[in-house]
Amino acid sequence: MQTVNLGGLKVSRLCYGTEPFNFKKGPDDKMAQGDKTPAQGGEILAEASRLGVYMWDTSDDYGTHPHVREALKLVKRSTVVVADKSNAATYEEGVKAVDFARKDLGTEYIDIMFLHIVPPRPIQRKDANDRPYISQDLKGRKGTLDAYIEARDSGLIKKIALSTHSTDTLRQVLEEPEIDIVCAPLNMHGTYVDDGTQQMRLDALRALHDAGKGVYVIKILAAGRYREEGDACIRYALGFHDFIDAWNVGMYDVADVRRNITLFADALGK
Repeated sequence: MQTVNLGGLKVSRLCYGTEPFNFKKGPDDKMAQGDKTPAQGGEILAEASRLGVYMWDTSDDYGTHPHVREALKLVKRSTVVVADKSNAATYEEGVKAVDFARKDLGTEYIDIMFLHIVPPRPIQRKDANDRPYISQDLKGRKGTLDAYIEARDSGLIKKIALSTHSTDTLRQVLEEPEIDIVCAPLNMHGTYVDDGTQQMRLDALRALHDAGKGVYVIKILAAGRYREEGDACIRYALGFHDFIDAWNVGMYDVADVRRNITLFADALGK
């Protein structure tokens, strides 16, 4: 598995997306998965790290904090990179988000802490558990960003990141020096692009990379909907390796990890 510098952190180019541990994924008529216990998920993640996949992606609304917590008991903490996310907006919420992440994951620090799914303007959304909330734009998350900056300065988190489905928001991040890493959806069918075209999305990601931001992509299989053409979808996303640093792929078990390691090695080289 190749490694890369992602916003100042050394990470595996294949990122373990943990959602399938707790959520059913796949084509609408064949949704499955979502039934791994924390102990099972922990063993899978630990084995993934031994295979070279040591960047793990979770969120406070995925329900996979317990799985990552169990995994962290099985590995040396410094050998893995954990990315966590929060919809927090105010300074107080940001402080609580960092504190919750550390306690719930059972770790002294978080490697990458995200402002999660930031829209170009405030909108009503539902989180991964269908709970409604107002998703604030980048300006509306300034309080949480300030809390993250303090946490980074004190070593509670290592890097500040932002995720979004909006190309407009990606462009706004170019003017925000405190954000180290960005991630956004990218798949060969152009879904999860809230505004603009697929080419505009690619241009924005390239511009962020050129500006020195770490870039990784999500929704490569559109939350599993494109699972039956998964290899083609992943190969498509890997085609932009000159300005995309890492690819988050939701994986259910060690067989998925091994398959994707082989696919990455074939597409990117060893």
